[in-house]
Amino acid sequence: MKRSQTIKMLAQHSQNKMKTKFSTFLASALLTTGVVTTLAAAPAHAAVNCSITNVSLGGVAATACKGAFSGNDTTALEAQLDGGLFSDIVGAGVDWSLLGKSDQANNFLLAANGSTTGAWSLKQPLSSNTFVVSFKASTSYSAYLFKDYDFSKGLTGIFNTIGVSVNGQGKAQGLSHASLYVSNKPKTPPITYVPEPTALVGLGLVATGMVFTRRRRVAN
Repeated sequence: MKRSQTIKMLAQHSQNKMKTKFSTFLASALLTTGVVTTLAAAPAHAAVNCSITNVSLGGVAATACKGAFSGNDTTALEAQLDGGLFSDIVGAGVDWSLLGKSDQANNFLLAANGSTTGAWSLKQPLSSNTFVVSFKASTSYSAYLFKDYDFSKGLTGIFNTIGVSVNGQGKAQGLSHASLYVSNKPKTPPITYVPEPTALVGLGLVATGMVFTRRRRVAN
């Protein structure tokens, strides 16, 4: 083989090798770009956490809240409550019962279904002033506890489903329904101030002094 032919074959081989490397680099670069673009286009799925300020009744914010939980509250929440959800606040061994849902005819609960914010209300005072209202939106729900609520404050409140479901979009989803659970804890009577014995004695001395002073003025 002539020297010129050998040189030509070596040059051709080197050129083909460079083309192969370039093709591999280009494919890798395109793959990397595609992955980055896909990640950039994918929505951020931030966790949703409830807040007691999401739900209030009679101007009073919820005592505590739990959630958001995945699933349907009416098939899971009563068992969660009986199993000890909120037991750190209401105590152990409390029994809970579902009283009504806003998407069914009932005598206890109303709510603006389909809205992200709106009004909800109790139709009447409950047998216990420790109860839970659950709000479900999309495929999740959050539970809001009211402990020792004073029904004289009112039976109408407001809600916001931002603490229930945002579907990974950062926007609240419309309310599917609200559910009402009541505990078997007896109503807590209103707190009344009872003066201590020493205070009663003090008041008696003051009254006696006022009477004595008045008699002296009349006598003079």
